[in-house]
Amino acid sequence: MKNLTWWYRVTGAVYLILGLSWLPPLTAATLTQKIPDFDGPAGGVAARGFGDWMLMFSLDLLVLGVFLLIGSRRPIAWLPLLWLTLALGLVRGIADDVYMIARGYPPLPFIGFIALHAAIIVWGLLAWRGVRRRQGAPLSAR
Repeated sequence: MKNLTWWYRVTGAVYLILGLSWLPPLTAATLTQKIPDFDGPAGGVAARGFGDWMLMFSLDLLVLGVFLLIGSRRPIAWLPLLWLTLALGLVRGIADDVYMIARGYPPLPFIGFIALHAAIIVWGLLAWRGVRRRQGAPLSAR
């Protein structure tokens, strides 16, 4: 159970940090690093629109991080949150990063995020599997 509790805590902290990093003031300051060759003027409609859109992404990450930290107090009771987080890591994380690389964005940061999401997914599955084994339930009983 400790491994699952720590998965919730560490993953929650990671999502909080990521969420903070996408807040509009930070996004505006790092726009050209996040989107090389961004051709909109600083402070223009495109830059403001991108910042506004990223606010929703930031809030999404922050909410998930907070709920993971809350769920760490009773990880089994919050098990659906584990599955939601793993699904989001696979779709919004890995699949989206692969898509961005295919679209021509610099691969290095996305490869790093793919590794981060893969580590979160693998650790979450191993932690869940360890709890299932200790409870004596077969792994196929989901």
